[in-house]
Amino acid sequence: MSVTSRGVAAVTVGLTVLCGCTAPPPGPTPGACGDTALQPGERALFDGTQESLDAWRMAGPGGFELQEDCSVRTVGGMGLLWFPEQLTDYRLTVEWRSAGDGNSGVFVGFPDPGDDPWVAVEHGYEIQIDPTDAPDRTTGAVYGVRGADVAARDAALRPPGEWNTFEIVVDGDSLTVSLNGTVVNELAATDPDLAGHVGLQNHGADDEVDFRAVVLGPLDRAGAARGPSHADHFG
Repeated sequence: MSVTSRGVAAVTVGLTVLCGCTAPPPGPTPGACGDTALQPGERALFDGTQESLDAWRMAGPGGFELQEDCSVRTVGGMGLLWFPEQLTDYRLTVEWRSAGDGNSGVFVGFPDPGDDPWVAVEHGYEIQIDPTDAPDRTTGAVYGVRGADVAARDAALRPPGEWNTFEIVVDGDSLTVSLNGTVVNELAATDPDLAGHVGLQNHGADDEVDFRAVVLGPLDRAGAARGPSHADHFG
């Protein structure tokens, strides 16, 4: 996978391991899909229901299959499941799980891709899911742009088969990535900027990754933490 060059000013703020020790989110209770408990201003972009999945668009080959546990699973690829609303200044939380060395990612800040998933690759930013790739393209990295704080990432990352949570904060040209409550990456984006769509990648037939509880919220400028997980969506 290739990425075009982008102008990026790295944020020099030191990254601190805040926790990385919270318990994995529990699975859903029967019939809980769609029964979300949201904080004020939040809305679920994907809540485990077919109705919420139908609000997304698919670009490229492969797809995402709805599972009984309120998640979607990547199938084939390389493709992109993307949300058709243009977004600016937001907080996105995404729970994800890989049984092994899966490859996927969460994209932000790309224009309408039509049916071409490479638009997101070449004109957006990918927060990578792949625990064993090179430093600039491993889990928590902004693919090809800025590597994650590996020590913080390693302390926060849960074992294969367990759920992890990305919290991605877009504030103007600032992008902050947290994994399970621990900040693992920060950058200032200059070209392209961060306004645009969000999406999930299905990388290929050998890269099976599950996603659930994709929640969009407002920026918390008062500094009150939402918490590392939306497990309460599932009762």
